[in-house]
Amino acid sequence: MIVIEPNEERYLLSRVSSGDQIAFRKIYDAYFDRLSSYVFKFNKSEEITTEIVQDVFLKIWLSRDVLGNINSLQAYIFTAARNLSIDYLRKLARETQLVELLDEHLKIAQDDIDQKLGLAELRSIIDQGMEGLSEQKKQIFKLSKLDGLSHDEVADLMQLSKSTVKNHLSETLKHLREHLRKNPDYDYLLLVALLNFLH
Repeated sequence: MIVIEPNEERYLLSRVSSGDQIAFRKIYDAYFDRLSSYVFKFNKSEEITTEIVQDVFLKIWLSRDVLGNINSLQAYIFTAARNLSIDYLRKLARETQLVELLDEHLKIAQDDIDQKLGLAELRSIIDQGMEGLSEQKKQIFKLSKLDGLSHDEVADLMQLSKSTVKNHLSETLKHLREHLRKNPDYDYLLLVALLNFLH
């Protein structure tokens, strides 16, 4: 296991904040295994653990300009991992709730189970509704509504103000709701279920 001494840590943080990829790789190698073990305790899935850990290091790299201001790299990394793990669990809970809500509406609206509109199709409808929006709005929506990040976290990750994030998200949701209401191909109750998801 690679161990980074405190003096070396401060040097590496300084180098990473300047965009040094070699220094970043050393931090990555030093913390990857420990971080993976920690994250695995939250979700018990190797695949999800790898995804979250990669997201932690991506977030660190994208926010590297603030690394010189932190006192403890270990605390910073593990806090980021904990927050992303909790966000994943919240996202999973929301998706589970959405599926249950859809099932309930489908029992009322449709007799034929083969007519079910699944979560994947709902996501497809969202993708269609996102066409024509700016890449920034698409990214804000993904981070907030699909990845479960808070407005503060999205603002920090994208280097935007919190008010800008909220305004873009509000405009995107309004656009999507209009798209869904005009869509003639799907049962109204299903659209209501999706609109409840897009609060």
